[in-house]
Amino acid sequence: MNKYTHILKEKIEMAEMVLVGIGENFGNDETEKEIETAYRKLAELLKGKNFFIVSLKTDDMIYEDKFGFPEERIVAPCGGNRKLQCEDNCQNKVYDIPEDMEKLQELKCPDCGKKLVFNKIETEKYCETGYLPMWEKYTKWLQGTLNHKLCILELGAGMKYPSVIRFPFEKMAFFNKKAVLFRVHGKLYQMAEELKEKGYAIEENPIVFLTNSFE
Repeated sequence: MNKYTHILKEKIEMAEMVLVGIGENFGNDETEKEIETAYRKLAELLKGKNFFIVSLKTDDMIYEDKFGFPEERIVAPCGGNRKLQCEDNCQNKVYDIPEDMEKLQELKCPDCGKKLVFNKIETEKYCETGYLPMWEKYTKWLQGTLNHKLCILELGAGMKYPSVIRFPFEKMAFFNKKAVLFRVHGKLYQMAEELKEKGYAIEENPIVFLTNSFE
C-alpha cells in the first residue's frame, strides 16, 4: 500500500468538490483488465462526491456503464469513438455513430461527400466541436470551486497536452487556498516549488497506484 493512500482518501472525504485529470499516460502499458480495475477503484473513491473528470484518453473506456461515471461529469478534449466527423472537417460538425456499425465504412459527409471518420485528435483535421458543450459545463463547474475545499487528482498527466491538465490544475491548486493537489505519474511526478506545502508528488504508475492502494 502506498504511503499516500490514507492521505488521499482523507482529503477526498473532506473535500466539497473533487477534480480528476486522466492523462495520456494512464493505462498505456497495462492490460484492459488492469485498467478496468483502476477505473473501478477510482469510481469507489469518488462515490457520493461532487466531481468532474477531464480525460485525455480516446479509448472511451471511462464511459462504459460498468464503472458508473455519469457522462455529464466527464469532458474528453481529445475526442474518441463516440462521434464522427468529416475527414476534411468541411463544416466543423460532428455526427452520431450509426446503430448498424457495418454501415460505418459506407458513411459519407452529407455536405462534401468525403469519408466520415472518428472524431478524435488523431484525425488530421480534428473537429473540436464535439467536446465543447461538455467543456462549457466543466468551466462552469470550475467556477464553483472557488473558496471550496477542492481535492485535485492527476493520474498520468504528462507533457503532451500540459495546457489541458497539468498547468491549469497547478494554477487552481495555487490560487484556491482550500485546494490540495495529488500528482501521480511514473516519471513526471514533480511538483512546482510553490505547491510543495499543498501538493503531493507521487512517483508511481497511476494504474498500479489505484489498484494496489485501494483494496
